Amino acid sequence: MKLSTLLGIGALIVMLGFATPAQAQIPEYSAFDLNEPTWVGDTLLQPGQYLIRVLPGFSNRNRVQVTSLDRQTIYTTVLTVPHAMGPNEEMPNTMFVYYPAFEGQPRALRTWFAPDPVSGGGHDIVYDEDRAKLLARAAKAPVVIYRGEVDTTAQTEPDYYVVTPDERVETYVVPAPRTVTVVEERPVRVETRTALPQTAGNTSLLALLGLLAVAGALVFRAVNR
Repeated sequence: MKLSTLLGIGALIVMLGFATPAQAQIPEYSAFDLNEPTWVGDTLLQPGQYLIRVLPGFSNRNRVQVTSLDRQTIYTTVLTVPHAMGPNEEMPNTMFVYYPAFEGQPRALRTWFAPDPVSGGGHDIVYDEDRAKLLARAAKAPVVIYRGEVDTTAQTEPDYYVVTPDERVETYVVPAPRTVTVVEERPVRVETRTALPQTAGNTSLLALLGLLAVAGALVFRAVNR
């Protein structure tokens, strides 16, 4: 192999070794159909087919982008926070959970559960304060919000808050990572012992002693001749 080829392979290995976690992100994406107008962040998507994905190139997985299926058209980029699974909450049988339509307003995307999520759970969509108040009241559940103008392409996370169903604004607390205790089942070791064959009582022993006695007598007789 030529020296130049070896140097090229070595440089590639070095580049991979110094790759940042954002560069090495495993993609998360889903295709989905909308049959009615739906809010996703601050964008009202019309009925059609879309692709939703975790935006690569960030140090976290909290930026989600909605595009056309061929990714040629970007419809919106939204902020998300990790979905906090409740103590009795089970993973839904759908990847998309929506806030219900209310007061003549279209429904809104609440949580996206990516298939085989690397991030360990769902992505809760973050809404502006005004819309979040309506969503919280309709869903009777708190909604994570941001205040003011935010840059969805910035690497830094904005300050998040929570709006309650009675429109109180509280501090947002980052949920603790969900841990699953795995109990290792060790195989039970079963020892098997091979049973020794039963002897045929004392008869065989007496016969053996008799043969030894006869052999000893013959040897003694031969020595004395």
